[in-house]
Amino acid sequence: MSIIPHSFYFRHSISVSEIKAIPRKRGQLLKLPESALIPDLSFKAKTAHWGEIRLSWNDNGLGISLEVRQKQHPTTDAEYVQIWIDTRDTKTIHRANRYCHLFKFRPVANAQNPSQPDCVQLTINRAQADAPQSDLSKIQLWSKIKSTGYNLEAWIPATELTGFDPGSYPQMGFYYTIFDSELGEQFMTVDHEFPVGQDPSLWATMRLEA
Repeated sequence: MSIIPHSFYFRHSISVSEIKAIPRKRGQLLKLPESALIPDLSFKAKTAHWGEIRLSWNDNGLGISLEVRQKQHPTTDAEYVQIWIDTRDTKTIHRANRYCHLFKFRPVANAQNPSQPDCVQLTINRAQADAPQSDLSKIQLWSKIKSTGYNLEAWIPATELTGFDPGSYPQMGFYYTIFDSELGEQFMTVDHEFPVGQDPSLWATMRLEA
């Protein structure tokens, strides 16, 4: 049996459709369709895949949604998803640059206010240059806590993603990890055995298509 994960043998490139009507002004922030679902690229058993990420965009920014299922215990402030974005999709570098962003989203900001999600921007380890700090007050969030999991949605305006320019650069690097205090960790492709948190060449390519 190979010790190299199957996903490592592929250069993943995924089409991401434009949705002009997001973010929505009332109710649920994004409500992305099934067609926006990022397929499971880890090639693991379906039962191990308990979180789903959906992605869409328009000229004004990027929409990300997460649904976590299979939980038997309440959602706490320990749950989070981390999102890496490279607005230039540079696959020839192994250290992040100013176009590489890392955000951490939580469906529950604190136990006293379980309906309030939050977001922070983190620096990327060993980066050649850090991305400019985003104005987090401009990032819109929505969450819904359920008995078996939760939904979390985020809208990142184009102004808060350095280099985001779909007209000139219609591809971006993208990677995620989901952490749950009950279910464990879920990775987009390969896991922490590879330096996915700091090497943009290991991230998948998202093709921003109209």
